[in-house]
Amino acid sequence: MHDDDIHPAAATAPGYLANHAARAFNRVVDAALKPHGLTMALIGPLLLLNWKGPLLQRDIVRWSATRQPAMVALLDKLETMALIRRAPSPSDRRAAFIELTDAGRDAARIGSDALIAGNARGLEGFSSEEAGQLVVLLQRLVVNLDRP
Repeated sequence: MHDDDIHPAAATAPGYLANHAARAFNRVVDAALKPHGLTMALIGPLLLLNWKGPLLQRDIVRWSATRQPAMVALLDKLETMALIRRAPSPSDRRAAFIELTDAGRDAARIGSDALIAGNARGLEGFSSEEAGQLVVLLQRLVVNLDRP
C-alpha cells in the first residue's frame, strides 16, 4: 500500500484497514481456490459441514453469515457440483439434511488448506508474539463492533 493510494485518515483507521485486509485475504484465497472450481463463498458451507457433520439447511444458515436466499443458491450450486447431497429429514418432511459427499470432503480440505496458506501469507514477517497480539486485538475489535 502506497501513501498516495488511500486518504490519510483511512490509512490509520482500524475499520478501513480491517476491511482492506479482508478483501486482500479473500483475493488470495479465491486465487488458490479457482483452479479447483471453488470460491470463498462455496467453501463456507463445506467447511461448516466438514466440522459439524450433516445439518439442516436452517442450521447452516444460522451458523453462517449468509442469509437464507443466498445460502439456498449456494447449496443448489454445491449439489449441482456433487459436493453435497440432500436427504429428507425423518421428523420434518419440509426439511432436508445436508451432508458432504466424498468430493465435498476433498473440496473442504482444499478450502481449509487455502485458508491456512492465506493466513500464513498475511502473517509473513510477523513474530509468533506479534501474530498472537494481532489476533487478540482483532478479536477485541470484532467484539466492540458487534456490541449493540
